[in-house]
Amino acid sequence: MNFYYFCIMKKCVRHIIVFVMAMLLVGCANVVSPSGGPKDTKQPVVLEATPENSSTNFTGKTIHLTFDEFIVLNNPSNNVLISPPMNKKPTYRTSGKTLIIKFEEPLRPNTTYSINFGDAIKDLHEGNIFKGYVFNFSTGEDIDSLSLQGKVTSAADLKPQEGFIVGLYSNDNDTLTLDSLPYRVKPFYITTTNKKGEFEFSGLADKEYLIFALNDNNSNMIYDLPNEEIAFYSDMVRPYYIDKQIVKEALKTDSIATDSLSAVDSILEIKKPEYPSYELFSFIQDDSVQKLFKKELVEEGILRFVFRYPADNVSITAAEPLPDTFDIMPVYSIKRDTILWYYTPCKDSLWISINDGVNISDSIHYSLKPRETSSRRRRMQQEETPKIKRLSVKNNTKGSKLKPDQPLILTFNDPIVRLNLPDSMLWVENKDTIYQNIQFDKVDEYGFKYKIVKNLKPEDSYKLVIPDSVFYSFRGYTNDTVRLAFSVQEESAFGNIYLTVEIPQDVPQVIVELQTEQGKTINKQIVTKTEELAFEYLDPGKYKLKATIDLDANGEWSPGNFSKRLQPEKILFYKGTLEVRANWDIDLDEPWKIEK
Repeated sequence: MNFYYFCIMKKCVRHIIVFVMAMLLVGCANVVSPSGGPKDTKQPVVLEATPENSSTNFTGKTIHLTFDEFIVLNNPSNNVLISPPMNKKPTYRTSGKTLIIKFEEPLRPNTTYSINFGDAIKDLHEGNIFKGYVFNFSTGEDIDSLSLQGKVTSAADLKPQEGFIVGLYSNDNDTLTLDSLPYRVKPFYITTTNKKGEFEFSGLADKEYLIFALNDNNSNMIYDLPNEEIAFYSDMVRPYYIDKQIVKEALKTDSIATDSLSAVDSILEIKKPEYPSYELFSFIQDDSVQKLFKKELVEEGILRFVFRYPADNVSITAAEPLPDTFDIMPVYSIKRDTILWYYTPCKDSLWISINDGVNISDSIHYSLKPRETSSRRRRMQQEETPKIKRLSVKNNTKGSKLKPDQPLILTFNDPIVRLNLPDSMLWVENKDTIYQNIQFDKVDEYGFKYKIVKNLKPEDSYKLVIPDSVFYSFRGYTNDTVRLAFSVQEESAFGNIYLTVEIPQDVPQVIVELQTEQGKTINKQIVTKTEELAFEYLDPGKYKLKATIDLDANGEWSPGNFSKRLQPEKILFYKGTLEVRANWDIDLDEPWKIEK
């Protein structure tokens, strides 16, 4: 009996073992991907370099960099920068986790080379960019080990400039002057700016350099296009030595992470101000040659001439006898670089001569009739009598309201040369006071704007009725009837800003602009001495103050000139933003000191 139960127990144990093994096999067959886990945000790390970084006496043709993970390349021919530049770009390929760089031309003897990888390498799975790594090697017995860093900022708005080519030039050329090198040859050392506008060099020789930065539109590393934005440092600079061993020990990591000057930023014991940093301000240099950019018939009765610079010295004349009925009225733009010729349309064509005595000598035959299109031809055929052209009359009210400090201004699309003021004009104040004697004053030089000579009071309402044929333009156009109802806003709806601006004694003037948070200029004032400024009747919102040190006193910001070693005029912004509230004054206690 006992033997019987023993056999049954033995058989049951055998079945249980088989079942457990089967379950284990099924579990092993169904492989499930591991779940969760933090996202990989670490960039690839170089485990081995052949030759080693900072090697000397290099005679090979290839460099191998082996990473701790698989990598992919992102346009290395354009993103990898090598100093000094090569005529033939190296080839780049990956083999497993290894990047192989093959040089396609002989290397210079006794020369230190620096390879900056930019954004050319990232890991395969997460796309983390391999940044801050510079590979240096020398073909001679010694390797240059000095460094240099800086930043490129837009001179016009103080924003960091990303993607600029930054080059170093040394004054050891026998045939070219130092100032001519950026126009003629590639720099000996090159790098690019990052998103913060920062740049850095390593592997530099101990000599003085010119720093020149370029937004290289044609990718040839030479300043040869007039619209290329540039920046330069006025003085020659000398690189310095950064003890990377101290940096390495402070970071407690290997040399791979410390091959970049950016590593210094994260070290509390070694502060970046101990090392010089050169700030460059970028600008587009004005071409000094006067040019005629455009000459065109805008519409019947208007010719337009557009120049590069103010055209005060340009002569524009008719090159043929004119009938007595043909009158011309030249109108200059605010910057005087555009001239509109308003003329009485009584000729079909005209010869015009344009000359400045130096660079421009042009003779043009204009057709003074607009091009005949099929739609215009059909419209003219459908009209029994030609339509009389009317003046466009606009005003400066917004939502039928004016600010307390504003007069009512009428704006015309043609210069007004004559007014015919009838008794039928009407001016109504607050629905009960009526005036018929209305006066207009010309606001601008040519008569495009006229203001109503009336004392407008806050919270009062007004109506204006101007009958037709009161304003007559140079080309003979006149107005239709104008009806306008508006009111003046209450003073409590606005805020004010008051501040004192102090300027250096050797500065002729400073341009102070009040701007919206988006950079639109609301008000501009010229300051020639220390004085208090008032910006009044401002809509509630956030504002910022901008100052331009106007050294040439031309009333606007002026760019620099590399050939003359002139830096662009300096721009400053008042700290922070100013939030204006309704019925509230901002009175800045501390003067805004403008420093050169």
